[in-house]
Amino acid sequence: MIDAAITITVPPEKRKEVLLTFKSILGPIRREQGCISCNCYVDIETENIIFFKEEWESSEDLGTHLRSAHFNILTGAMKLLDKEPEIRFNTIASTAGVEEIKAARK
Repeated sequence: MIDAAITITVPPEKRKEVLLTFKSILGPIRREQGCISCNCYVDIETENIIFFKEEWESSEDLGTHLRSAHFNILTGAMKLLDKEPEIRFNTIASTAGVEEIKAARK
């Protein structure tokens, strides 16, 4: 699994436009082959920080997405920013859930 995370700082006057753009591509990205999830979050302490997170089944699926029209829209929105976004791609070998918490708290 590949975890893709983009953290952006949006000027207050462009925040609404960027959020509307991101909202418009969430559904289409979620329907792309290999997309496990795609979400957008706003920092509750600093509202001009937006976190766009995607999870992909494989690096091939992510690569296809990075060449897609949907990703072009995302990068176009990022060009409105004064500050370079922080972009991370993490390969995840395994995941755990609540069972990990229960095991640690025994």
